[in-house]
Amino acid sequence: MRLSPAARLPLALALALVVSLGANLVLVRVALQYFKTATLVRLDPVGLRVYAGDRAALPAGGPLVVFFGDSRAAMWPEPATPTGYRILNHGIGYQTTAQILMRVDEDVASFHPTVVVLEAGVNDLKAIAEFPDQEGRIIAECEANIERIVDRCRRAGATVVLVTIFDIGDLSLWRRPFWSNEVVGAVREINAYLPRLAGDHVVLFDTAPILDDVKGTIQGAYQLDYLHLSAAGYAALNQRLLPLLSALPK
Repeated sequence: MRLSPAARLPLALALALVVSLGANLVLVRVALQYFKTATLVRLDPVGLRVYAGDRAALPAGGPLVVFFGDSRAAMWPEPATPTGYRILNHGIGYQTTAQILMRVDEDVASFHPTVVVLEAGVNDLKAIAEFPDQEGRIIAECEANIERIVDRCRRAGATVVLVTIFDIGDLSLWRRPFWSNEVVGAVREINAYLPRLAGDHVVLFDTAPILDDVKGTIQGAYQLDYLHLSAAGYAALNQRLLPLLSALPK
C-alpha cells in the first residue's frame, strides 16, 4: 500500500526527529565523558595515581618492557608470543606529551626498564582543530616533548622503541564538524621528524607500512574508531614488534 504525499510527510518528520534525538544523545554522552575526564585531570593532573600500585610492588626478575604513552599505548595488548621480557603497560588515555613527560620518572625510570615502547603525540595534534592559529606552536612543543621523553628514558638506562604516531582513521559524522584536516598534516610532519631521534638506544618503529592503506589512512579492518586501533590492528603491530624486541640486547 502506497502512502499519499500528505501521509508521508508526518512519517518523514517523525523519522527526522528520531534521528535528531539519537544524534543529540550521542553528543550528550560524549560531552559527559569529556566532563568526567576533565574532572579527573583536575584531581590528578598528570595521572600519577593511576599506576601507584605498580610502584608499591615493583615486579621482580628479568628484563622489563614498559609500554608508555596515551590511550593508544594503554590499549596495546601484550604480545601473545613470549618475548623474554616482563611487560608493564603505563599508558593513560587523553594524555598529551606534556603530561606524559611529567610521568617519566615515576612511571618509567623508577622501574628501571630495559626497553620502553613509546607512543605519544596525537592528543597534542588533535587540538589543532580547536586552536588552528596555534598549529606551529603545538607541533613544535610536541616534537620537543617527545625528544625530552626519549632522552629521559635513555638516561634511565632503557632502549626506546619510538613508535610513529598512528595515522587518522575514518571520521564519524558527529566528529566531522569539530575536526580539521590540518591534524592529518601535523601527524605526518611529526612522523617525518621522529627519525632524527633514532640512534644510540633509540629504535624507530614505523607503523604506517603496517597499518595504512594506499590512501595513507588506517585500513578499515584495523580501525576501532578514527583515533584507535582494533584488536586486528594491534595484532599486526605485535607481529612486527616481536622480532624487533628479540633483536634488542636484554
